[in-house]
Amino acid sequence: MPTDAKSQNIDLQKEGKLKFHRGTALTIFASDRHEDVMALALSLLIALGTYLFVN
Repeated sequence: MPTDAKSQNIDLQKEGKLKFHRGTALTIFASDRHEDVMALALSLLIALGTYLFVN
């Protein structure tokens, strides 16, 4: 099964001379910043819930 070269480079990032894949192109967030803030808020809620449940 041949792979589509364009699909392999859909999320290719370039910094200086380096090229890397950021991760997946499938996301519900508009930007990486929104994704990071949501992950931080969710982890805070999980930590708070764990603290309240254990104590």
